[in-house]
Amino acid sequence: MDRRLAASTDVVRFRVDATRCDGQGVCVLVAPELFELDRYGLSYVRPGGDELAASDPDVRARGLDADAMCPRNAIREELAPARPDPVPADPPAPAGRAFTPRLVVGGRNESLDEWRSLGGYRDHDPSGLLDLTTRAGLAGQGGAGFPTAGKWRHVIGADQPVVVANGAEREPGTKKDRYLMTRRPFLVLDGLRLAMRAVGAKLGYVCVDCDAHEAAAQMFAAEAAARAGGLLGDAEIRFQRVPTRYVAGEETALISVIEGLEPLPRIRPPYPAEVGVFGRPTLVQNIETLAQLAVVAALGADQFRAAGTPGSPGSGVFTVGPFGGEFTVSEVEFGRPLASVLEEHGLLRGARAVLVGGYAGGLLTPDQFDVALTPRALRAAGASLGTKSVQVLGPDDCPVRVVAEIVRYFGEQTASQCPPCHRGLPDMAAILHDLEKGAAGREALAELEQFMSTLSGRGVCRLPDGAARVVLSLLSRFPDAVAAHADGGCGPA
Repeated sequence: MDRRLAASTDVVRFRVDATRCDGQGVCVLVAPELFELDRYGLSYVRPGGDELAASDPDVRARGLDADAMCPRNAIREELAPARPDPVPADPPAPAGRAFTPRLVVGGRNESLDEWRSLGGYRDHDPSGLLDLTTRAGLAGQGGAGFPTAGKWRHVIGADQPVVVANGAEREPGTKKDRYLMTRRPFLVLDGLRLAMRAVGAKLGYVCVDCDAHEAAAQMFAAEAAARAGGLLGDAEIRFQRVPTRYVAGEETALISVIEGLEPLPRIRPPYPAEVGVFGRPTLVQNIETLAQLAVVAALGADQFRAAGTPGSPGSGVFTVGPFGGEFTVSEVEFGRPLASVLEEHGLLRGARAVLVGGYAGGLLTPDQFDVALTPRALRAAGASLGTKSVQVLGPDDCPVRVVAEIVRYFGEQTASQCPPCHRGLPDMAAILHDLEKGAAGREALAELEQFMSTLSGRGVCRLPDGAARVVLSLLSRFPDAVAAHADGGCGPA
């Protein structure tokens, strides 16, 4: 079908592949309403361009012409169903409701017998697992939050699928997956077994960071014990150590590591469900997602949904603590107000801001601390559930310094595949550093905001999107502090 004849309810989204764009600017000449060149002379879609293309057939036609005429084939055009009206944020979970922890239990390592006594390692029919996971409303816990059953459906029925347990966890202030692999390895392994059974996989991988020695040892011992007990059947499970690089945890980079290649994210499509480990259809699941799956199988859908909210059932493993300080792993029922979690950990009084969702999340100010801890509510507040890291900025913590440190980290961790990322992020980190020291003027702020507002959606992975989100949250939540730094001083405490 001619894309120009697509339904009027479709949303047009143009994207520029930053790994292919060489800055010739043909797209800007053909469709200046849609495309512009950044500070490096590379093309990007102007903010609001998608909405303009969807509402104006002439603009859309010029965008398609630019797509066809780009000499490097750097422009991608996508069609997606129109978004429904925004759904109101989830309300907080009912106050005072009793909640029994399911994932974070005790301070010692759980044994195989202990997990089996709680319902672990039962037999489940593959189709029954799919139905159970659908009814439970289980979603991925690695950051994207995609429905688990929906992800499975892309792999079920494929020839020789593979399941990968993603235990690569490099981000500072995030320890949930290492906790689960260390303290509850049999729970995680049970979840991997169930995911493999659900999609018909005979081969699975457990991927653990090279420096996560205790987690790796516990998972390896758990696999040996479960196999000796005849609980893994004919499932083959291999272990893969992952280089200590942030991008190595991205699912396509993780596949590259398994294949013996550099941990570099891959351009999609094809997606891992189509072409993954050594060309085989591959399901990549976060460690906590697998642990949650095992809990669902042990409790049943109704009991699992007894906690949380209708849109975000269950609970999650959060890492809570002061920014750059000591962190505590805590299980929190989804929908619980952020303020109550801060108060429980003695972090509410004096909190200047909270970074929710990890380094790729967003800053929330005290007037937002009543937000419910669900993906929908946090998105509406300008943050994200992300890695479920809650990092508190105290009264003496400068938000400009914190964000400068985060962007510097991202700049150091870039895979150097996309120019806006591997050139842009170090440059933006330098601007933020100068801003922190009072050596950047107001003109630097305009440059920073302009570049960050155009960074999302241009990379092979989501690293630049996360950097843009946290910088823009700084600019919007702390305008007075930022302006004071730009004028050579420091913002109010």
